[in-house]
Amino acid sequence: MLRSVTLDTYFHRAALRNICTQRSPVDDFLPQASEIIPGLYVTDLYTATSPATLQQLGITHVVSVVRRPRHRYPPSIAHLCVPVEDKSEESLLAYLDDAVRWIAHARAQAGSRVLVHCVWGMSRSASVVAAFLISTLRLSLDDALRVLRARRRVARPNPGFAAQLRIYERVARLRERAELLHSQR
Repeated sequence: MLRSVTLDTYFHRAALRNICTQRSPVDDFLPQASEIIPGLYVTDLYTATSPATLQQLGITHVVSVVRRPRHRYPPSIAHLCVPVEDKSEESLLAYLDDAVRWIAHARAQAGSRVLVHCVWGMSRSASVVAAFLISTLRLSLDDALRVLRARRRVARPNPGFAAQLRIYERVARLRERAELLHSQR
């Protein structure tokens, strides 16, 4: 059976193929947590479920961006699940406000360290952290992705998530303008 392939899907797969086959430092692809900004990490499922890694990094909060998380974290680690798959047609946008608020609340606690993961630490988790950077640091999507890729070179939101992040960025800027107008009254 033939499946239809959109241009976005084709180019996304081609980009992933290039990323996975390009010559680059080995550690880009080893399971590891990448600290994007102080106290906020992006990683893969393997690293996120390693008790030794969680303890070594001092992780206090975990965001699992997977449809059905199977790992149970100890009671000392707060956990949020964002139930989406890494498919362009998935609605990540519906979860971004809650995830960003949860991460912001977690980071406001003294000594907190937040780990955001998906299966590979490339698309879903990077998208949630990009939304956090857009909302809290008021970065553009392009700048948020630059910050992410400077610290985690494999960060690549899929085309559908990238489009949803563009919408999220526009909404964030509109909210900022509305807050500014409201504060000037």
